[in-house]
Amino acid sequence: MLVDSNLPVERDKLQNRFARLVKEDSDIIGAYYSGSIGDKTEDYYSDINARIILKPGILLEEKQREIISAIGDFLFVELFDYNHSIIHYATFIKLDLMVYTLEMLEPSIEYKYIEIIKDDGTLTDLHRLSQSMNYVVTQEVFDVVLNQYYADYFNLYRAWRRNERNHIESIILSIKQHLVSMWYLSKGAKPNESDDWRQYEGDKSHLSHLEKEFLLSYTPFDIEELENFTREISILMLEASEKIAVYDGLHFSRPNFMKVHDRISFSEEV
Repeated sequence: MLVDSNLPVERDKLQNRFARLVKEDSDIIGAYYSGSIGDKTEDYYSDINARIILKPGILLEEKQREIISAIGDFLFVELFDYNHSIIHYATFIKLDLMVYTLEMLEPSIEYKYIEIIKDDGTLTDLHRLSQSMNYVVTQEVFDVVLNQYYADYFNLYRAWRRNERNHIESIILSIKQHLVSMWYLSKGAKPNESDDWRQYEGDKSHLSHLEKEFLLSYTPFDIEELENFTREISILMLEASEKIAVYDGLHFSRPNFMKVHDRISFSEEV
């Protein structure tokens, strides 16, 4: 049976084995931890976000397999891609491993908070050059979030009329995440990828107390609250969208926003 208080110890063991391996491997010219280890905010349940840089000519997939097998007994593989793998070990510790070559690296906000394990000077330079960088909201990112919200708003109506209860719950969760993404963008913070709710609701969240309270007020979701939810979410999305557009100099069409919401009604009287 899992003992939560043992998890930091088990994570340290896996980290130490990983660090020892990369330091001794001549194919690896750099390695670091990112995520909560990189910015010193680990808790009991934090993953190990490990990143390595390989010499030219080394096969990325082969090197991943070597590392994964060498540092511990794993239970299952959640993901294995050509340069990215997510492995769950028998101790409950999760390793999120990414493998890079030098040409794949450039300064970014991702390198502001890292813990360097091995370095030929490349990581130190990346870390230094990234310190003055901040997340920039682009028109493309803004439009994607807004248009996905519009699509889900219409899809919610279809699911409601078909009485597809599980589909409704799925769409409601997606719509709430679009709102959280807009809130994050309005704060100059990078939102998570779709369907990723990690660290949106805990101590590491960028959300305000009132924003968290709004999410909780519709969690779990009650179908009887659909009309109230859609009315409130439309107001909050409009406020966040206009704030971002003004602050970041982006295009936002209020008339188009209103057309989307005027087109359908979630009132039972319709």
